Amino acid sequence: MRQKINIRAVVFDVDGTLYPAPSLYVRCIDSFIAHPGIITEFSVIRKKLRLRQMEQEYTPQNREDLHRLQASLMARGLGIDQSRARELMEKIFYEDLPKRFASIRPYPGVRATIEKIRGNGIRVAALSDLPPKEKIHALGLSDILEPSFCAEDAGVLKPHPRAFRDMAAALGMDFPEILYVGNNTVYDIDGPKRVGMRAARRGRRYPGADFSFSQWGELADWLLADGDAPQ
Repeated sequence: MRQKINIRAVVFDVDGTLYPAPSLYVRCIDSFIAHPGIITEFSVIRKKLRLRQMEQEYTPQNREDLHRLQASLMARGLGIDQSRARELMEKIFYEDLPKRFASIRPYPGVRATIEKIRGNGIRVAALSDLPPKEKIHALGLSDILEPSFCAEDAGVLKPHPRAFRDMAAALGMDFPEILYVGNNTVYDIDGPKRVGMRAARRGRRYPGADFSFSQWGELADWLLADGDAPQ
């Protein structure tokens, strides 16, 4: 059965969408205790980058450019050498963090929902700000959730249009043929909607979303329904 809105691909956010975010926070307490300054600064820098990337003079074009800029900003904020800032950043957020997923499990119904969508001839993939491949593997979804995309590869973070543009190009699809599923209203709903994609929110009903759901089975039911379904 083909769905009512001509969606050819469903792309999922990872953090806070496929699994409960608090599950990760609990497993990172020791890291925060060991490195409170750098973890706090990294969060501040990511917020700054989302603002800076909308300016015309923003220059990063790939992950290396972005990481170099992040390290520069972190070094300035922490008052440390840039090479040391880069070393700490890569170790904590790009090497150690994915390992924390070993005992994290997806929300109930995630796998069954993705399998049902795939079974109806719709492609499924993932797009996340941080590299998603190791996380998806740890969540036990790598066999059904391929390919996976990282916004950083385009030198940006969501909701920058380039992240969604490069993903759509890799899938070989137009924006209206893609449904993005996430939990953050700004990054995962407003961002993809702005470039012409459809968007569904896992969480409370959001007027900007095409659909909002709390139980994962609801997403497949809505997507594959013959007629209109309530949000």
